Amino acid sequence: MKAKRILAMLFAVLMLAGCLAACDNSNTPATTDPAGTQGATGGQTAFVPWSAEDIADLGANIQKEAAGNKVTLKVWQPEAAQDVFKAQVADFIEIFKDYADIEIEVAIQGEGDAAANVLSDPNTAADVFGFASDQIMKLAKPGAVAEVMFPNEVKSMNDELSINAATYDGKLCAYPEVGDNSYFLCYDKTAVTADQAKTLEGVFEACKAANKRFIMNNGDGYFACMFLFTGGLETNGLEDDGETQKFNDYDIDQVTASVKAFADLFKANANYFESNKTSAVVDGFKNGTTAAGVIGSWDVASAKAALGDNAGFAILPTININGVDTPIKNMFGYKFIGVNSQSKFPYTAQALAYYLSNEECQQERAEQLEWGPSNINVANSDFVKNNESMSAILAQAANSVPQTIIVGTFWDPCAALGGYVGETNNDFSEAAIKAEVEKCINNILDL
Repeated sequence: MKAKRILAMLFAVLMLAGCLAACDNSNTPATTDPAGTQGATGGQTAFVPWSAEDIADLGANIQKEAAGNKVTLKVWQPEAAQDVFKAQVADFIEIFKDYADIEIEVAIQGEGDAAANVLSDPNTAADVFGFASDQIMKLAKPGAVAEVMFPNEVKSMNDELSINAATYDGKLCAYPEVGDNSYFLCYDKTAVTADQAKTLEGVFEACKAANKRFIMNNGDGYFACMFLFTGGLETNGLEDDGETQKFNDYDIDQVTASVKAFADLFKANANYFESNKTSAVVDGFKNGTTAAGVIGSWDVASAKAALGDNAGFAILPTININGVDTPIKNMFGYKFIGVNSQSKFPYTAQALAYYLSNEECQQERAEQLEWGPSNINVANSDFVKNNESMSAILAQAANSVPQTIIVGTFWDPCAALGGYVGETNNDFSEAAIKAEVEKCINNILDL
């Protein structure tokens, strides 16, 4: 891979201004406009080839930061992505080898634990790291992640929802790298037809006919929140105290009706329903006991290996609520690349983060890892459009609630509600379910 396409970058003013500001800093770092991308009247930048002149401009500033010393950086990414990122990092080093002696270590670190490890010891943490979108507040509020140097360019390249999720307190605090951190429906085409996959009732009809199971992880708040979201409840940032989860103006009766619809359907199909982890869905495909299930984007490769050409993928189906087929809404997250605000080489770290999140790198990761892109051009590429799993999960974003600014008290109450819904011996009267829904919401609010 060579950097055939990336936004041009000029950072000379930044180098004079000093280190980058962290996301909680009120001082925005000064930068010049990228060469050749700003119109006479300003506005959004265009995506242009990275010319030799642009490389020279950027390289000169990397050289200035290095000041004759070796530039050493560390990158954190998950184990499954190590080979791809090592190759992309090697290309970055090759591009700028004439400007600075750059050494970059790529180490294993899951995105889910990145924020905790950065916050525990920022001085030894990676300079550039991948993390999940629900950690943006945790990192940005104390200033652990540096503000993105050139927000207009990043906004012009990426899906608006991913940009919103990467924004905290009005500032873009991370580079979107993945636009599919969520879950959707996977099914065995020999047991479930594409039409049956459109409704949850149809899925259970197919399961009954094939004497196989439908699996989803009811007991995990990440999945169980769909019961609330499908009824119209949505997270909406934080209350004025900066600590309590804020919700939209939802209708408790509609939310109750949604939860009841799920509970009743699971109870009516108790012989064909199982609450279990996403890995159990794949295991069921392997041994022929599962017809369909809710899996995460991280399970796609193993699901395809288990089912081969019979692997079917679709957005989450509808569920009938009081006679209306209603789209199931889930929690949809993103993955970002952040820059440690304590990096000793903030300029080169930002350039690297930008490079790793660019169109070409996202295209490579889509092809090699099946990571759904946040980049608009990659999302509209023939490869993604012709990929059933990627197309399905990217389409699911339209029926979702963004996974950002989620308080710690959110997960356990949702998990408890999910456990209640999945236990078919429970009282599923409207009054009983409404009481459970209210208890769940109050516990999230820590009342």
